[in-house]
Amino acid sequence: MTDVGCVRKHNEDNLLMAQDLGLFVVADGLGGHAAGEVASQIVVETIGRFVADTVEQERTWPVDYDAALSFNSNRLKAAVALSDKAIAEDIRSNPERETMGSTVVALLVGDGKATLAHVGDSRAYLLDADGIRQVTRDHSWVAEQVANGILTPSEARVHPFRNVITQALGNGGELEVEVQELDLAESERLLLCSDGLSGMVPDQQIWDIVNKADTYQEAVEALISAARAAGGEDNITAVLVGLGSGEALPKKNQS
Repeated sequence: MTDVGCVRKHNEDNLLMAQDLGLFVVADGLGGHAAGEVASQIVVETIGRFVADTVEQERTWPVDYDAALSFNSNRLKAAVALSDKAIAEDIRSNPERETMGSTVVALLVGDGKATLAHVGDSRAYLLDADGIRQVTRDHSWVAEQVANGILTPSEARVHPFRNVITQALGNGGELEVEVQELDLAESERLLLCSDGLSGMVPDQQIWDIVNKADTYQEAVEALISAARAAGGEDNITAVLVGLGSGEALPKKNQS
């Protein structure tokens, strides 16, 4: 689900939910004047197309294949790299969009694994019956300061530079796509979101909201509402993915 929020005039976030492929993507466009919306749309379309085209594992690989990674990790990493190139190609044809770019967080479920790839500060969270954990590392200035012990996480949330990202798709720099694989229990869920959610709603509140919800749709709608209630300063996108069967969401253990 995606929402424009309370401040922005346009929604520059995009999402993809291709359940038949086990593919879920959130992209947060950058650049303003509708260019960010173009960039994030390019990202979700390019990733979706490449993942669909590689279901049978038979095609010429467009980027270096890393033998140390699984097929699905290579697949998702290549899809993100291709989306970076696609934005750059669009900018060459439309120089008025030279400032556009996008973050991305993508999830591919298959072979008993959850494969994640991300660039920028769009996040993936792991939720279970006991709590919430951020499993992606923000590519942002404040995240670097926290890692170096210069800022605390609480200080980073309100720092004037909290929206400064150090990596984005389409910015023309050297791209480092972070990929990881998770073994997940059926009771666990993954939440993909743009910073319009994570920047407005603290992690514990995110978990509380999901824990109280009975369905995925109810949880996502409540998350969007919470971000709007907190000010809705940016576009808000959230995708909640369950790896088990059924609609049951993780609930806090009762003692």
